Amino acid sequence: MSVMFNMILRLTAAFLLSASVLVESIPLAGFPPIMFSPAPLDESGNFVAASYDGYDITLADGVTLSISLSGDRVVFYSDAERSYDIVLSKCKTQRVVRNFNRAGDAFEIQLSGFMNEGELYYLTIKYEALGRSISNGNNIIFMSGGSLYFWKSANYENNVETCAELLTDSQSLKECLEPQNDVESDDPFIIAFSDKLCEGAEDDWEKVYRIYDYVSHELEYDAVESDDDSKAYQDGAIEVIRDGKGICEGFANVFAALCRAQGIPAVIEFGIGFSNYDYMMNKDPDDVPYADHAWAAVFLGGKWHFVDPTYDMTKYYYGPDNVTATDDKTLYYLLPLESFSNDHMIQDADTRHSIPSSGSCGKNATYTITRDGVCCISGSGNIRMPDGVIGFNKLVFADDCTITTIGKNCFYDCDLITTVILPDTVTSIEENAFGSCEDLEYVYIPNGCRYIGRQAFDYCDELSYVYIPDSVKMIASWAFDDCPRLYICVSSRQARFADSYGVRPMYIEVR
Repeated sequence: MSVMFNMILRLTAAFLLSASVLVESIPLAGFPPIMFSPAPLDESGNFVAASYDGYDITLADGVTLSISLSGDRVVFYSDAERSYDIVLSKCKTQRVVRNFNRAGDAFEIQLSGFMNEGELYYLTIKYEALGRSISNGNNIIFMSGGSLYFWKSANYENNVETCAELLTDSQSLKECLEPQNDVESDDPFIIAFSDKLCEGAEDDWEKVYRIYDYVSHELEYDAVESDDDSKAYQDGAIEVIRDGKGICEGFANVFAALCRAQGIPAVIEFGIGFSNYDYMMNKDPDDVPYADHAWAAVFLGGKWHFVDPTYDMTKYYYGPDNVTATDDKTLYYLLPLESFSNDHMIQDADTRHSIPSSGSCGKNATYTITRDGVCCISGSGNIRMPDGVIGFNKLVFADDCTITTIGKNCFYDCDLITTVILPDTVTSIEENAFGSCEDLEYVYIPNGCRYIGRQAFDYCDELSYVYIPDSVKMIASWAFDDCPRLYICVSSRQARFADSYGVRPMYIEVR
């Protein structure tokens, strides 16, 4: 995802978008626009209650703590006795209002005397586990008419739908253990590093916590990378560990790789982050041209849990002699979907399987996606995949199709496809058609293709070989920029196509 910042700067010039900065917004990454609107308030300007009045929180050692609301009270029930510090604080100002100390397996707290109507509050739950002081955060409540409610964020219903691909059958979980681009879980270095981190751990709960603690508290958030548009950074787990720093996608890759090396299923997820109160209230996903954040999910105790090591980072790198540190925190560890959705809109997880689906991808074209992740395109004319339909690992075209144009953003950020054989009828590949397809290694461009659009294959950092046929009359700006491994063969009239690139192909053969 770090490589996407360069592309966003280019889009800034074209569309007057402003670049994101550390903390206020995680550096932008790639997806087609997401068409959801935030709804933190009703028409009268009041907060809206969530559809649920309670949910289960999983603590770091696997203990379940149920939290529910009843009138002006918060009720807690657990399957084990434990001591807790419950911190009530205002979401807008982060000001702590009250601390409550409770112990046992069941207790309740009356909050009406400490809360104002019409304000959002965090309930942070602190406890001891695995020899550490750990927090569970992001539980957001408000009071109306003297009664407590969970806040209805803009994201929960959307996230329930998109998380359908987090399957729990044995085959799907096995797929979430396999290595993939930038998640080199089978590499001897990753295995040895993960084994060292987890040495002596009593169970998978402790292993995953140690991995998360390393990623969020030992690695550094690289503000230099997030601001640098001059090169394509690599976010592979090995690279980030060896360098000691990265940004959101790199941290998710490291977490997933280290978990998979221990035989624990984990996936990287992408979407939109709402990193502070102002963004939760005002950030409109329709105004975010591409998903701007990455995190992970891990399968423990028979279900998926969400983690965001970036939001729990404690070290920030601004240069060789400029690293700042903040207080330790673990607010985003093993969160349930209800609380995680308060500031995360989930669009996709990089899973090899897919949810079977089909639909239109053009006036005269359709697509079908199978359970094993094969997307088949049929029909004719111009194609453009619907926004967010990117969860497949193989792209094929029906033998009798007569597709002529691969439309703008058509397969943008389809991370898992490795090979593309375009039909001989294709004459145009439009802007960003295959941009940020990070696993794409080879693409066949047919003789008869005349146009390759701007950024058509930008940030395809695994792309190895492309032959540009003589029929191509124009290669638009940055079509193959940020493809550092690419061997590309072009005709003499296209010899200078890469002169303005930030990162040129590895080798350009001119015939």
